Amino acid sequence: MRQRPLTPSRSSSRTGSRRSEARLLLLLAAAGLCAAAPLAAQSVDLEVNARGAVIATTLHFRWPRTAELVESLRQGLESRITFTVRLYEQRRPALLFSRDRLLSQQVVSRSVFWDFLDGVFVVERDGDRQRTYPDDATLLEGLFGLDEVFPFSAGGMARRVLYVSARAQFEPVRLMQPLTLVGLVGAASTVATPWVRKDVQ
Repeated sequence: MRQRPLTPSRSSSRTGSRRSEARLLLLLAAAGLCAAAPLAAQSVDLEVNARGAVIATTLHFRWPRTAELVESLRQGLESRITFTVRLYEQRRPALLFSRDRLLSQQVVSRSVFWDFLDGVFVVERDGDRQRTYPDDATLLEGLFGLDEVFPFSAGGMARRVLYVSARAQFEPVRLMQPLTLVGLVGAASTVATPWVRKDVQ
């Protein structure tokens, strides 16, 4: 006699359905966050100060949808931002076929997620150093601001024309397995600001 195939119970079907619905809602929320405002709405502010032979840079990334970002973090999503700062020496116009010389580069990456157990935001720098933030305001300042001195040794600045160039690359959502954004939002999941330049005075 042929055995009838086992069928899932109503309770297991409902549980699986709820999980699927929750996953779908999470993906749709992620897609909505990635489909952000036009690129012009994202920018990075750059300040440059020369202190002897050391150049201090301060950056701040501007993102227009901070409330949605915080909400997505509280729902279990992760975000990541990468700052790139470069110090150049400008070549004289007489050197027609030579590019400006790259003297130094700093790349700082930060990831952020919501710690459900402790009820705080956790920001990891370059996958190592961690800082926690208890509320939205302090989180956004700590995540989007780069308030530190970069030890760019300029050496003989009086005789050289130097400038700093910087930009930020932001991933509003970075879903962990088994969730994925592949095929849903694609390259729209990462935004990059234009390079900004400030001369070293």
